[in-house]
Amino acid sequence: MGFIRERSEIRTGYQEKESWSPELDLQCDFVMAYGLDDTLKQRIQDYREKGYEVHLMTGCAWGTYEDYLTGRWDGQEHQDECQMDRNGEKIMHGINIPYMVPTMNFVKYLTEKLCELVDYGISAIHMEEPEFWDAGGYSPAFQREYKMYYKERWTPPHTSVTARYRCSKLKAWLYARLVEHLSRSVKEYAKNTYGTEIAFYVATHSLVNYTQWKIMSPGSRMSKMPDVDGFIAQVWSGTSGTGNVYRGVYKSRTFETAYLEYGSMQELIYGNEKKMWFLHDPVEDFPENDWEVYRRKYVKTVTASLFWPKVYRYEVCPWPNRVINGRYPKKLGMGEGMIPTTDLEGARDIPTEYATMISSMIQMLGTMEKEEAEYIENNVPVGMLMSDTSLYERSFPDQVTIPGLDKVLEFKNEEDKMNQKILSLRETDQERELYQDIQLDLKSQYAYIGSCTYPSFFGLVMPLLKHGLPVKPAYLEHTKHDKNYLSHYRVLILSYECMKPEEVCFNEALVEWVKDGGCLIYIGDGSNPYHDIQAWWKDEGYKNPTAHLFQKLGLSETLSDGTYRVESGKCSVLNLSPCMLSTDEVTANHYRKFVKSVLFDSGYEWKEANCLVMRRASYLIVAVMDESCSEQEYRTEGLYTDLLSEGFPVVREVFVQAGNEGLYFDYNTIKDKEICIIATAARVEKLSCEGDTLEICQKAADRIYVNTRIRMPFCPKTVMGENDEGKRVEVVFSWDKESQTLLFSYESKNSMVKITAKK
Repeated sequence: MGFIRERSEIRTGYQEKESWSPELDLQCDFVMAYGLDDTLKQRIQDYREKGYEVHLMTGCAWGTYEDYLTGRWDGQEHQDECQMDRNGEKIMHGINIPYMVPTMNFVKYLTEKLCELVDYGISAIHMEEPEFWDAGGYSPAFQREYKMYYKERWTPPHTSVTARYRCSKLKAWLYARLVEHLSRSVKEYAKNTYGTEIAFYVATHSLVNYTQWKIMSPGSRMSKMPDVDGFIAQVWSGTSGTGNVYRGVYKSRTFETAYLEYGSMQELIYGNEKKMWFLHDPVEDFPENDWEVYRRKYVKTVTASLFWPKVYRYEVCPWPNRVINGRYPKKLGMGEGMIPTTDLEGARDIPTEYATMISSMIQMLGTMEKEEAEYIENNVPVGMLMSDTSLYERSFPDQVTIPGLDKVLEFKNEEDKMNQKILSLRETDQERELYQDIQLDLKSQYAYIGSCTYPSFFGLVMPLLKHGLPVKPAYLEHTKHDKNYLSHYRVLILSYECMKPEEVCFNEALVEWVKDGGCLIYIGDGSNPYHDIQAWWKDEGYKNPTAHLFQKLGLSETLSDGTYRVESGKCSVLNLSPCMLSTDEVTANHYRKFVKSVLFDSGYEWKEANCLVMRRASYLIVAVMDESCSEQEYRTEGLYTDLLSEGFPVVREVFVQAGNEGLYFDYNTIKDKEICIIATAARVEKLSCEGDTLEICQKAADRIYVNTRIRMPFCPKTVMGENDEGKRVEVVFSWDKESQTLLFSYESKNSMVKITAKK
């Protein structure tokens, strides 16, 4: 009975700054009361009285911290601790809400605030978004931190690749320090004051998104912090909908990007017992879309998350008030982030069908377990190596020196110019010409690498994922703490053109893995300017970290395209900058063919397809991608319930068209079960079936049309509903003979409803 569970399991939850109300009673397990204001204590009490586990969420880098900035907290202003760009302008999250440089004084301030909240009796704290913008690094507070960390005067980030890299590394370290101090201090306070344990979690975007958006964050460091108990993976259509380039076309590829984002977040907690919640957002921060757009993107992100079966907890809806009570499309406005203002033409309330689907997804997600799942074909163990250092080299300084040459390129504002070209030429005849021109000019290549599209990463993954290879993100940093980490991969793709190994031990781990039988596919041409930073490989006399890696493999420091034997393993090399793999179809095909041949020689058959299909317990998860080897739909016969269609219809065939996703319940997995809830939009509290009577008690939020499909041992003649006040609830029902399931439906008024079905 996966639908019946205790709220203490904290599998599903949401964050909200509004008080409890019937339409927000989404029947998940826990609620994160958001923000530090005068209403917080009452909001916590209200949610607790409604049966929820109550946690607290607030921001790491920004929030309503005016008492700190203005000096009310300690008698001293702290305006110089705001993140500032090179023009001295504060970097803002909203009106009067700057992003902060996390000094130790600010850490002390937040610690005091959080310890006060422990007094409210909350069981867990979620600190969200430890973020330092790439454009920052110029404020007086940051300059002081730089001098303390590096024991030398601050060097402006725009002056050299070494300066930018070092500033970026410090930004991430500062927020790692904040998270480490806060988690330890809050736990010590709870233990020493009340003798209780309190959980500490971090809500953070994925490494993929932070790197694309040029935001520094602690990344994998947090997975090793003993007092951090887990994470919320802040992946939603706002992050995964960010455009990238594939085959010379810039556009949003929401499913594919979300798949990679969730994958990187699952891998963040590999090998430890930390919890992870995957976030989904039925709307997003951009309010000018209509409900149909929101629904399509929501389905893509939910489906993408289900392809990562080692995570089975979910933040089901950030800000449900803006979803359930929101009207869209609305004009964009600024406030606490991106907030809607006045209605645009056609604005309307959430469609009942969409609200019902969201509610049914919440209940379905609560049934997920940590279990092995199976890809239908192409279950090839291929990893794409990532590193926190990818954050540090997304932008270039005002002058760029080409590695190995004395030539210096004037580079100020070049990335901004490239962004303008990419955005202005999309969906025009000149778009592909832009990317062809990039191939011919190194300065344009560097501008493209630093552009909003993050081509060095997506160039490596999109040609493979789009043709059905389920590439799995892997963390280079994990190799330092787990010598066996790489053993669950047989093939790894690596490029040091978009990241660097911070310590020699990372290369040493790769060398050992290859010699033990691994296959390393290396993509790169040595053209990245960050090869010239002050780093360990320079100290050891190597021109870049790739030369060191190849030499330790027993190979030449410079290799031609091809495959080279290394004891029991091999290293395959393709001398191309990863960003070039995104610029046209010919290059993407060449790269794909190269990887496919390496896999074949390693004993793995990659059957190119336009879809990913996974069986996970009783669920069949399908994603059919466009821009692939075909536009063919996915079909398979059997007996299923379509979980994404209104009324949970029973279907005899799965049918998913290119560019769409599907989620189905497979009846073949419950052949021997007489009673089984297939799907529902309400939380089931009780279920019994004796003789010729079935009774089920369930509750949903207000204004939801509840559909429930359940397998049962007989076809009922009557189905009656009664609420918790003893009043009759109108119920519509039907019977499907082949699946032996009852579908009943009623309008929810946020009361407990007892359904009685009699033979």
